[in-house]
Order: sequence, then structure tokens, then C-alpha cells
Amino acid sequence: MARGKDAARREAEQEIARRRHSAAHRSLRKRAQRGKGAHAAAPLGTADAPPTSAPAAPEPHVERVPTSELRTPDWLTETPPEAASTEPEAASTEPEDAADALPEWARDERPAYVPEVMAASTAEEPVHEPSPGTADEAETEPSHDDGDVAAALGAGAGIAGASAAAVTAGPEPEPKAPSEETRVLDPVEAGDTQVMAPVAQTPPQPSTPAPSAPEPAPAPVTTASAAVADEPAHDSDVEDATAHGGAPPRKRRRALAVVPLVIVALAILYVGAQALLSGTVPRDTQTMGVAIGGMSTAEATGAVEGRAEEASTADLVLEAGNQSYITTAQAAGLSIDSEATVAQVTGFTVMPQRLWMHLTGGGSIEPVTALDEPELDAAVAEAATVVNGPATDATVALDGQSIEVVPGRPSITVDEESSAELIAAAWPDAQTVVLVAQLQEPAITDEDAQAFADTLSAQVLAGPITLTGEDAEATIDVETIAAHATVAAGPSGLELEIDGEALATQMVADNPALKTDGENATVSFDENHEIVTDPGTPGITIDGAALGDTVEAAAASPTRSAELPYTAADPEISAEDLGIDDFTEIVASFDTPLTAEPVRTQNLRTAAADVEGTILQPGDQFDLTEVLSPITREEGYAEAHVIVNGILTNGMGGGLSQMATTVYNAAYFAGYELIDHRPHSVWFTRYPAGRESTIYTGVINVVFANSTPHSAIVNSYIDNGRLHVDIWSTPHFTVETSASPKTNITQPGVKEVKAASCEAKGPGQPGFTITNTRRVLLDDELVEETSDTWTYQPDDAIRCVSEDDEDDEDS
Repeated sequence: MARGKDAARREAEQEIARRRHSAAHRSLRKRAQRGKGAHAAAPLGTADAPPTSAPAAPEPHVERVPTSELRTPDWLTETPPEAASTEPEAASTEPEDAADALPEWARDERPAYVPEVMAASTAEEPVHEPSPGTADEAETEPSHDDGDVAAALGAGAGIAGASAAAVTAGPEPEPKAPSEETRVLDPVEAGDTQVMAPVAQTPPQPSTPAPSAPEPAPAPVTTASAAVADEPAHDSDVEDATAHGGAPPRKRRRALAVVPLVIVALAILYVGAQALLSGTVPRDTQTMGVAIGGMSTAEATGAVEGRAEEASTADLVLEAGNQSYITTAQAAGLSIDSEATVAQVTGFTVMPQRLWMHLTGGGSIEPVTALDEPELDAAVAEAATVVNGPATDATVALDGQSIEVVPGRPSITVDEESSAELIAAAWPDAQTVVLVAQLQEPAITDEDAQAFADTLSAQVLAGPITLTGEDAEATIDVETIAAHATVAAGPSGLELEIDGEALATQMVADNPALKTDGENATVSFDENHEIVTDPGTPGITIDGAALGDTVEAAAASPTRSAELPYTAADPEISAEDLGIDDFTEIVASFDTPLTAEPVRTQNLRTAAADVEGTILQPGDQFDLTEVLSPITREEGYAEAHVIVNGILTNGMGGGLSQMATTVYNAAYFAGYELIDHRPHSVWFTRYPAGRESTIYTGVINVVFANSTPHSAIVNSYIDNGRLHVDIWSTPHFTVETSASPKTNITQPGVKEVKAASCEAKGPGQPGFTITNTRRVLLDDELVEETSDTWTYQPDDAIRCVSEDDEDDEDS
């Protein structure tokens, strides 16, 4: 145990010796010789000081100055001229020389303890020689009391005491006996110490040394002060020195004085950085897919404006259900405020987030939109008129072998107000917006239609079918079936409808052997001018009414075949087409006498053949010019007498006015509607006065209409020197007629005609005025009563004259 203690003591003594021989200790020893280095009267760690027998001199009163008001002594800031040459020598001086320079109490062989912090600090602090005239001033500075010094040394704050304040040293203590053991204090943790930065050195100022004042006598050391000095430093003393801020009071006050300056400097740097970056978009910033990071405010605004223009003019699709309305954001009153968008990340601000964005990147920012509410409301209202509507069932369309599902649509009622708010919130992130609307699905949905289409594809339209008849066989391909089929909604959903009649017609056209033609119905007149009718005979053809069901049945059968349905086929012209059942009797007839002119009679015979067999269905019109045309030689007509402007002459088809008069009177007594006719200019006694008509192609015509509900057929013929016109039909109207007496009678004269084609004749009938009245009755009730008045010119005699005859008369 004793050997261990001796080894520990020797190790401690060696450590103290190493520290004593260091440059810091040499500096301290020099300062101690000049009386400037210590606050205590005895070296730290000596427990017993030799008492003095001299009476203690009264301790001079020293006014303490707060450490925050102490200034650094000049001897710390000035470098004497010989410092450059003396310090290297001191650095190279052997330890033995340094020991000789120490005072007696310092040369005591007992090792003195120097705290590690003090040794390290003093090693780093440069040593200065006091400049002349300043040493006394430094020595007269007030010193801290011994308790503060002990606490500062225990906390590692001896640096400040050695470099920033001069204290008055007490009388030099007597060295202790070598036998007394030196106590070693525990070293202070490095984190509990603070090292003052070296004070800037002031260049040496050459000056004349001032006479130094006599040094005051060293203050006697009292027993009380020696006792305090003799007490070892405890851990609590060290903690007291660093308890407030971890630094000696002087350093802590300096640090506190620097804090506001640092804060102000940081604030200036912060504000300057914000101002400097205010005109630039933070890096890695983008909006609406446009990268604007690093751009100036103007550049970014331009880039955003370009993208905003694209977004404003692009299609804005408003959807509800499966309906849509296309407009543009610009038309809907939506726009992007480019300046406001860029202003989100530019411009001066003190918010730290902006500076952080510049450091880490701005990321994506939302564009700032502007809204014209009336325009948006109008756009939504217009969209609602397009989108709103009742439900429509889905269906299936057939096109050849293609089966296509036609989507239905739900009933849609758009909530315009909510939809407007949704559009304003969604744009420009979305160019397609689903409107807020109430939807009601249709009775037949798209899924139902798809299921029906799948069934069609697997059955009816899966391939051709074969239909077999008695003497023929027909194969119907898918395209033909689809061309004559449609899909419609039925009571139980979608149903396939095949137009059997159209399909049968198509099949017969492709294969005529599938049909046997019948004989057409006919109407004719025998030699006695009696009507002869033949209703015709039916043929055999495909039953179109049953064909659709047959096709579906064949498609569902394993063999995809069935029997071809047949039915009786009406002839091309049936009895119903002709109205044969209505041709029961002659309902009206009229005849006129022929003249002794054979050519004229031949023209009437040709005209009678054209009129014979003309059928008038109810409402049909009879047009004489149309029935007789063309009136040409090729049709059997020739030139005969005609009256032109009251003059008898020849013309093609002469005499046809007699056919006009005869057929007009037949229609007159049938009660038909009289549409057009015109009497002759002079009266011929073979026609009823005022109840007759002439014809002149393109000018004068005879037109009437069948105003009864029965079909009619007209017959015309020449018999017994007379022209006959008969109308066969079912009796309907009863006609009564009457004629007024002739008035305004004018006798004929003589008319001289110079024309080369002039034909002379004697005088004819006088001129007069007459009125004819027709009363049409149905079941004894008057249906129509009309009166027709006509004035005839006198039929003058015609005398043909020539220019020679006129010359004779003149002479």
C-alpha cells in the first residue's frame, strides 16, 4: 500500500514538474517577479504560511470595479520592441535557468499545483512586456477579493484574471518544508472551461519612458486571508465559478453583450437574403406542368400566361351520365391570374418558408384562378339544356354481320348551382368535369342490351338458314336477315323484329321460282257497249306475314332449317285496284250528232278510243287534253274544220270540240265537280245552248273530278251517227238542271274575210245570252247549286274577198 502511494506521489510530482517547466509557467514566474501575476498571497495549495511578527499594516481600501467595466491593461495589448528577440530566448532557456529566475518561494522544491485549465490557457495566451509608464497603472488597478479568485481558478477562469486585470500581490510567502505533501486538485472537465480569444496586439509606440511611481508596499497577509488561501479548492467552488452560463463572470458579460449584435447581424443577413431573392422564383418550382424555377418574376409570369392561354382555350368537357357538353374555360368565365400565381413565390416577405423554398425547392404551386360568375352560370345553364333529358333505353343496331350496342341514357337533372361551384374548384387541374346531377337509369340498361346482342350473335345471326318449299328451296344469309331486321323495346325487354314482307320480296327477286304469278283483273266493253269485268286469278308466293317467325324458328333449330310458308298472291292488277265492284251501272250518259264530214268523224272515233276505259278512283281528275294527247297524225288524228277567232278554218284534230261537249255533259249529269270548261264563241244547234265546251290545246280544256266515294270508268263510242259517252259507277248523286230563256238576241250579218284559206258560208245562228243552273242532291238533300251564264256572238255569213274585189268596189 505504501509503495503504491509513493508511486502515485512520484507520478504527480513529475507531472507538476513538467507543468512548471512549460512556457506558461515561465511566463507566470516572470510576472510573479514583477509583482503582477497573482491575486493570492501564497501559492495555491500551501496550507501553512509562515506567520509574521510584524504588526499587520492596515489593508488599503480598494474600490472594486465591475468586470464588465474593466478594460484590458495596456501591457496586454502592447508588444515591447524587445519581445521578438527575448521570447525565443525564453523558449530556448533550459529549465534550470528558468528555475533560477523564480523567487525564493517559487523555487521551493515542493511541487506547486497549477490547474490544467490555467496551464492550457496561459500556454495559448501571448505574453507581453508592459510598456513604460503603464506598469504602475496596471498595478494600481483594483483587485478581486481572494474568494472570487479562488472560485475563478477552480472553474478554469484564471485566464481572465491573468490577462485582463492587474491585481496587487501580497508579501512573498515563505517556502514550505520539503516534507509537506502537496495536494493535487482534481482536473476540471474541458467542457466546463472557456478560453478567451487572444487580444489583438497593438503595434509598439515609441515614447519617452515616464518616471515610474514608487511601488506601494505589499499588503501584509493577515491570518484570515492566509487561512482562506490555505484552504483547498473544492468541487463546489469550481461549480460556483461556472454555474452561470459556464463561463467566468467577465466572459459571460462579454458574451451577453455580443448576443444582440449577433442577432442584429443575423436579422440583416436574413432580410437581405429575402430581398435579394424576392425577384426570383425558387428553384424546382412548377405550376400547371410549367417549370418556372429560377426564372425572374417577368419570365415566370410570361411562361404561366402561355400555359394559361392554352388551358383557357382548350376544350372544357362537362359530363353527366353518358352525356357531355363541350365548351372552353374562357367561354365559361374562367381564367388564370398569371401575376397572382407567380406572386405566391416571389416578392419580398419575412416568412421563413420562402427562404426555405429557395434552399430546398419550391415544388408545385396551385394556379390562382379568376371567375366571372354570370358567364359561368350561363355556361352551366347551356350545358344543362343539352345534358338534361328523360331516360332512353339502350338498344342494339344491326349492320350486316355487325351487332352494335347503342347505349341508352339515364334521365338527367343537373344541379346548376352546385355544378358551377364544382367547375370553379376543379379547373384548371381538370379539363373534364362531372356535373352534379340527379340520374335515373332507363328501363333497358346498357348491360341488358349487351346481353341481348350476345344472344343474337349466338342464335339468329350465327349463320345462314334454309327454308324449303314444294318446288324450291331458299337459303337466307346473315346479311339478308340483318338487313330486314330491327331491334325494338317490347313488354319484356328488347325484341327482334323481322320485316317478313320485305324479306319475302327480296327472296322472290333473287329467286323468281319461289312465286307463281296470277292473272290481272281487267275491264272491257263488248260490242253492245256493255261492261265486261274479269277479277283475275291469284298466284302463289311466300307468306311474308309468317316469314319472320319462321326465320327465328329455323335459327333456333339444331339444323337451322324450316318449311317455307306460302300464301296466295294477288295479281299485279287486282279487282280491288280497278274498283270493279263499283262498276255496277251507267250513272251518266250523253251523246251528240255527227256532221257529214268524214275527216271530222274519224277524229272523233280516235278520240272515243282514247277515252274508253278511263278509270277514275274517288278524287281522281279527268283531264281531256291529257287523255287525248298527243294529238298528232301518228296517233290517228287529221285536219278538219275549226273556228279560230270566229272564222271557220282547218286545223289538226278538228271536230274534237264535240268530244269536249259530250264528255262535259256526261260529267255534268254525274254530279261530278266541274273544274274547267269554256263554250264556243258561236252557238251550234247540235249542242245544248250554254252547256257545252270546246278545246284548244294549252288554252281551253275540259277538267272534272270524281267527287263520289265510288270508282268510275268512262266509255265512249260512235253508234248510229252519234258520239256517245257513258260513265259506269255506283249511283250516288241526283242532278237537276234548268236553262233560262235566251236574251240579248243578235242576228248574224256578213263578214268579209281576205285570208287565202277563207271558206265562204251562209249565216248561222243569232247571238244571245243564256244561263244554265245545276242542282246536285244526295238522298234528296241539296249538296250543290251552280249557275253558269254565257253570251254567244251571232254566227255571221262569211264572204271571201280578194284585193281585186276591193279595187273594183273602190272604182
